[in-house]
Order: sequence, then structure tokens, then C-alpha cells
Amino acid sequence: MNWYKAIGICAVAAAIVCVLEILRPSASVLNFQELTHPVDRDTYTVTGFDLLSDFVFQVPEVSCENPRALQILQSNEIPDSVRDLNNQKVAIKGYMLPLKSAGGRVKEFLILRDHSRCCFGEIPEINEWIIAKSKIGFKPVLDVPINFYGNLLVGEQFDENRFLVGIYQMNCVALGPPY
Repeated sequence: MNWYKAIGICAVAAAIVCVLEILRPSASVLNFQELTHPVDRDTYTVTGFDLLSDFVFQVPEVSCENPRALQILQSNEIPDSVRDLNNQKVAIKGYMLPLKSAGGRVKEFLILRDHSRCCFGEIPEINEWIIAKSKIGFKPVLDVPINFYGNLLVGEQFDENRFLVGIYQMNCVALGPPY
């Protein structure tokens, strides 16, 4: 009898915590409300993942020091319409996935085309994320689409072991609400 009573009390307590968590404004929502577009937003080219991910890019599963991996990379072609965005100021809508933070501010993060693909089991394609860094850092804004402003770099990005980790990188200078 006591066993069932203890389980019942735990279930009620868990339900209360869940309800309070839902009713409490999350830091992400509060941070979202603080977003503003940069003053010079008209100088940014608005682009989207519909363009950035509209081609197949094969990813080698081994280090690019391997001749087979190099052969796979050399067979890929990033379209000119995407390459034209290299080293340009762009604004793109996506989802933040924090990677590194300091002092409550996110300094490195991924900009994802769709947060559900990454977070619910399916791995995004390599052209469906942007590796982003920021010197100033931002308060985290999670699970809602926002605009990211910065200088986009287009081309293969490698880690210290020469594994391909991305084809887009952004030096992000501002976050704004979606248009």
C-alpha cells in the first residue's frame, strides 16, 4: 500500500513541476523578445537554406588525408549561385544550436535549417547547417526561427584531423527576429 502511495505522490509532484515549467517564461523566449535587426540590415543579402541546400554534397567518412576522401570531395560542386555568397554580408533564417558559451553568451553555434531534424533523430545534410562564431556572443535563443546576420564563407571546413565538418561558416554579428 505504501509503495503505491509513494508512486502516486511522485507522479503528482512530477506533473506539478511540468506544469510550472510550461507556465514559466523560458530564457529563450525572453531572449527572443530582445532581438532587433541591425541598423544596416539593408546592406545584407537575404538568403535561405532553400538555396544553400539545393544540391547534393557527398561527405567522405574518413579523413581527407585519405586519397579516396579527396576524390569524393573533388567530385562535389557547389553551385555558382551559392559560391557568389562567399565573403558576403548575408541574413539567413534558421535555428540556433549552441556549441560553446562564456559568461552566459553563446560564442560558437550551428545555424540549422530545421531544428527538428537534428534534435529528433535525423542527421541534417552538410549543406543544412552553418558553423557560426561571434566575438561578442549572444544570449541563447532556442527552438524558434531567427535571423542571423554576418559574413558568410562558402567552402570546405576541416577539423584538426582533416575531417570535413562543414561547407559554410559565418562570422555572426547580430541576431534578429524573423521578417
